[in-house]
Amino acid sequence: MNTRNLRHWAVLLIIILGIGGVVFGMHQIDQQDKHEVATSNHLHAQQTHDTLAKDAAASKQHRDKTKTAFDRVNKGQATPKFSAKFTRELKDKKFVGSALVVKNNKVVYQRAFGMANAKKNKKNTVTSQFMINSVQKSMTGMLVMKAVQAGQLQLTDRLSQYYPGIKNSDKVTIRQMLNMEAGITGELKPGRTLTENEAYQYVSQNAQIDTSKINHFDYQQICFTLLAGILHQVTHDSYYDLFYQQLVTPLNLNHTSFTQLRSTTKGMTTGYAGSTPGDYSAPHKPSAASMAIQIATGNATMSTGDVYRSERAIVQGSLMTTWAGAKVLHEDGVAMHYAGGMYQFEKLGYYGHGMGDDYESTFVISKNGKNAVILLSNNFEKKTMFPAWSTEALGMSTFKQINKAKAPK
Repeated sequence: MNTRNLRHWAVLLIIILGIGGVVFGMHQIDQQDKHEVATSNHLHAQQTHDTLAKDAAASKQHRDKTKTAFDRVNKGQATPKFSAKFTRELKDKKFVGSALVVKNNKVVYQRAFGMANAKKNKKNTVTSQFMINSVQKSMTGMLVMKAVQAGQLQLTDRLSQYYPGIKNSDKVTIRQMLNMEAGITGELKPGRTLTENEAYQYVSQNAQIDTSKINHFDYQQICFTLLAGILHQVTHDSYYDLFYQQLVTPLNLNHTSFTQLRSTTKGMTTGYAGSTPGDYSAPHKPSAASMAIQIATGNATMSTGDVYRSERAIVQGSLMTTWAGAKVLHEDGVAMHYAGGMYQFEKLGYYGHGMGDDYESTFVISKNGKNAVILLSNNFEKKTMFPAWSTEALGMSTFKQINKAKAPK
């Protein structure tokens, strides 16, 4: 081999080694980045867990632990015809979860079905906790209205007063955000676990406003995450602090928590996917990143009794400075599709519905809060089970039945 060929091979070898070095270096950087993200995710998740655990412990110290009718099974012995029919309808849907029916403020039916944790052979009970998903927005709406009554903000305030960096935010009001008529869009997929402040920063940077959709209903989760950020600005409190202080503690909600505390919360259920309810072969644990970005919109967990007592207090305005606040929040007397975090249900009352992470939640409640149907399931995969196995329509039809009757039979 002549000298010229040797030089060519030497150059080629250097090039190959150089490329290999670059690839190896990039791999090392990529591995380092992944390690840093994993470390950050763990630290942020632990930080949120510790903060929530502290809030939960403080709330627990001030709550009445006395058991109520919402803590006990009620097979509907006083309403045998209604109860037999409702049980049959739930079983036809292969319902896995907890069901509650209230008439004139009294529990007429409360039963649990299926497994809370199949691996540990734990059955669902009437005090089991389920992810309530979008039902949480009604509670966030109440927190916003309490801030309005406290003079910390106004429903006519523009989004630009709090997030001026969002283009066209001067065209959107708090009221429109509460009604999902703000034209705000934006995917909430940060890819990593965020702290509460980081979540608010992330949504403000990803929010876009389609001015053609303003004053038109367009359901977007990001509206309520931004509302939580606004609450944080005007109250200087964490959303979780407000949730415990202004809802959980005053109502003595002893079966309410957040998914970030699932490992230490008694009565927490596991979500299960599948093609039909009753299949426990695919348990699912919500990711820490997903739960962090769902602040104020879908990361709370509750029993059916706690959902009812919360929604009753919200529609009655009993947690507000004046009961009229509830009327204003929900645009009572105005033909609205959605207002203040819940849907108007014909002229009879309100309802809420949520699906996600293999849970389904439904509540339907009268305007006076005295009649209601609550259905919470931990075995419902939206992609494969909706609408065939959904109990949303059953909840509505059952509510109509008990709301109309003087007393179920």
